[in-house]
Amino acid sequence: MKKLFLLTLATLSLFACAKPPVTRPDMALEPLSWWRSVSAQDDLAFQDIAVAARQSLEYYKKIAPETAFSIGPMKVAALDMTVTLQNFLLIVENTSLTDEQKVGQIKKEFDFYQSVGSNGWGKVLFTGYYEPVLSCRVNSDDVYKYPLYKKPDDIIEIDLTLFGNDFPRNKLAARIEGRKVLPYYSREEIDQKKALNDRNLEMLWCRDLVDIYFLQIQGSGKADLGDGNVVSILYDGQNGRQYKSLGKSLIDSGAIAKENMSMPAIREYLRTHPDEVVALLNQNPSYVFFRMDMGPSRGNINVPLTPGRSIATDSKLLPKGALAFIETQKPVIESGTIKEWTPFTRFVVNQDTGGAIRGPGRVDLFWGQGADAELTAGYMQQEGKLYFLLRKSKP
Repeated sequence: MKKLFLLTLATLSLFACAKPPVTRPDMALEPLSWWRSVSAQDDLAFQDIAVAARQSLEYYKKIAPETAFSIGPMKVAALDMTVTLQNFLLIVENTSLTDEQKVGQIKKEFDFYQSVGSNGWGKVLFTGYYEPVLSCRVNSDDVYKYPLYKKPDDIIEIDLTLFGNDFPRNKLAARIEGRKVLPYYSREEIDQKKALNDRNLEMLWCRDLVDIYFLQIQGSGKADLGDGNVVSILYDGQNGRQYKSLGKSLIDSGAIAKENMSMPAIREYLRTHPDEVVALLNQNPSYVFFRMDMGPSRGNINVPLTPGRSIATDSKLLPKGALAFIETQKPVIESGTIKEWTPFTRFVVNQDTGGAIRGPGRVDLFWGQGADAELTAGYMQQEGKLYFLLRKSKP
């Protein structure tokens, strides 16, 4: 009887400690007490963080100063976010300070707020993304036959908050057919059933359907047009369908073991099973639309991304453009292969989002362009911690 009582007591304690699912920005971050303060070392010796921070300042300049942001329980204005970044820049660009002194000054002048993570206690999964380069052409032929689509003008956005708070999602993307509001076309309807044909939405034509799929996952990239011109392909909207992970589908079916899962592993499986490609890709009904640009890749706040410094998070929960700090692992690359993973900490800026980045326990780190960036992004699935910074209020 005593053992049963203790077991029941332990079970009740477990449930008492369980935290509710995070559905609002004020639930996503918690202030850190002084005794839980992080080390705040920067593994890149603050290189390029000022570049990334200034991009976020450009974003804040374009919105009303009183625009509200949530940093955990705190409601702060865009002006406060601006002042936070400006004060951070005063420290990191002060050449009279050593890196150690800069860290000490940051810990003195800023409050840290930790993400509650996926488990309510700070567990965060870090993945990586990069800027892929696709081979495309302006006109289609027998080789370049897969279109990159512009955003259709018949996608309507429905704000469900106007109808109450009983819906699991705040917004829907849809289309109108007669007097009905229907979900927008799925991947299968767009790619196989040609739902967008004859509407002049084909922006470019590419040689590989799988490359387009991975471009949609990365959110942006470059297109080599074969005539010496390389253009940026930037995210410009989505069909509103729920993202379903191809990697998870391959694990569930037993095609790839969980411990071997990576982007290169997915590519290799698709390469060696060409008859399964279409059916596998169609399992993910989510579809991304693009626009062309001559400038660099941009995130969801429409500023250029900085390799190693820009992160993507759930923009419904975590503050756009905000200064953050991450603690996870990075690869040691030798001769084009990953030799090992090593712990690191780094200041970053929250400048992007993604269809697969949902909840306070997910972060995507932008690695830039090139073979090492692709390799790192393809394999990165590391646990860690995420913090946001806010300048301390003056007494």
